[in-house]
Amino acid sequence: MTPELSQDQLYRQALAAHGAELARCCAGYERDPALRQELQQELHLALWQSLKGFRGDCSLRTWVYRVAHNVGARHVQQHAGKGPMLALDEIEHLPDDRLDPGHTERRLDLQRVMALVHRLAPLDRELMLLYLEGLDAAGMADITGLSARNVATKIHRIKALLARQLAAPGSPR
Repeated sequence: MTPELSQDQLYRQALAAHGAELARCCAGYERDPALRQELQQELHLALWQSLKGFRGDCSLRTWVYRVAHNVGARHVQQHAGKGPMLALDEIEHLPDDRLDPGHTERRLDLQRVMALVHRLAPLDRELMLLYLEGLDAAGMADITGLSARNVATKIHRIKALLARQLAAPGSPR
């Protein structure tokens, strides 16, 4: 922990700066609203507890995302039997009617993207969520432990897959 800030102060600072990102992260890991709220509670508790060991060796944002990654990955593993997780190759061949529950074009696109993201394997899902939050490959590498090059390659593949799915016949324009 940094000497100038207490655990509670760091927690409040982390929430003020990254609370919305954490909420979106939870939404990316869990579709069910009740389970999402449970995940958020777990994440907040884990973040607060972890800040006791924060020494400032990385940015607070990186620390917050590492905790979120660990809690989210554990959550996905615990609830893995609830729905199918698919490899990128398998998602590419899903019919549109399994991904298209929305109303307006933009909402429909976002829902389709999130439906695909929810079906990704945990690491691919985490990378895409971090990408959507605006992190670069180096930042994602710090959080996940992968190399920046590997992260960039995976993100490129996931983005290409999403673009192909959104451009498929019958997709909103």
